[in-house]
Amino acid sequence: MKKINVLLTKYSDWISQLVYYIGGFGYTHASISLEEDESTYYSFNYKGFAVESVEAHQHRGVKRSICYQLMVSDDAYASIRSEIDRFLLNKDSYSYTRLGLLFCILKIPFYWEKHYFCSQFVAELLTDAKAVPLKKQPCLYLPNHFRAEMENMPQLVRVMSNIV
Repeated sequence: MKKINVLLTKYSDWISQLVYYIGGFGYTHASISLEEDESTYYSFNYKGFAVESVEAHQHRGVKRSICYQLMVSDDAYASIRSEIDRFLLNKDSYSYTRLGLLFCILKIPFYWEKHYFCSQFVAELLTDAKAVPLKKQPCLYLPNHFRAEMENMPQLVRVMSNIV
């Protein structure tokens, strides 16, 4: 068994404010880290695939955060690691999608190859690796949607508030 972290944060830019109000007044950004480097997070932002750090979140104006630490099988962990490595190798091939986010807000499943928004990326990694049983399609997850599901998962080891 290995640990992963799903970090939810609240930013204050205009897209984040929209997600905040529509997504349930909670968190506006989702990212994931792996056991071997818990200070490095992977996600998508308006620039595309992003490698983030706690320090970068602090500089970007995070208002609050919550981190869910989960235990996953070695196979699920290896799958997530492999996918992240693929994204790292092909970083320039991927883009952020505001259109996908809009469809998510409207609760309409929409996939656009090599285009992601942050919570879709995290949900897709978790789903494809069979790491945790999520209830919806990855393209229908806003950051705040993880809260209710994560807190009831048997894989949950620890919840840490305001690590950023």
